[in-house]
Amino acid sequence: MANVYHGLGNKSKGFTLIELVMVMVLIGILAVAIIPRFANRNSFDARGYFDQSISLLRYAQKLAVAQRRDVFVNIHAPSATICLSYVADTSCSDLTNAAINPADQTKIYKPAPAGVVSFANSLSFSFSALGKPSLANTTLINMTGDGILQTITVERDTGYVH
Repeated sequence: MANVYHGLGNKSKGFTLIELVMVMVLIGILAVAIIPRFANRNSFDARGYFDQSISLLRYAQKLAVAQRRDVFVNIHAPSATICLSYVADTSCSDLTNAAINPADQTKIYKPAPAGVVSFANSLSFSFSALGKPSLANTTLINMTGDGILQTITVERDTGYVH
């Protein structure tokens, strides 16, 4: 009868000690590099609020064009809050004239995560029905989040937000 070859033969199945040690070392390196990033969420929260602020400003411009009326962007620096309304209100306290979010029918009022973001100053400006801001010059909106200064720019002539 002929010998039948069964694949691995006498070789054992499994991992070598070197492979196991290398995997454990790699897991340790990744744990040291990645876990501290998830322990402190302030930088993630600050960047998220910065991106949401840009989106709110762009939405205000589009809302003004769609509804053919002025839409005000109100930034209240002490509470780090942005709200959209149909009247100028830098304190964001008059929610009776606030713009409505069509997705969930709530007022567009966005406070920053507590203690994470701060604005340099309060500001109120509007976008006209043509999408043009009421600003005399290109405006820089400075916000500080997790120790990093980030700037939102609203262009004077076009209303472009970046």
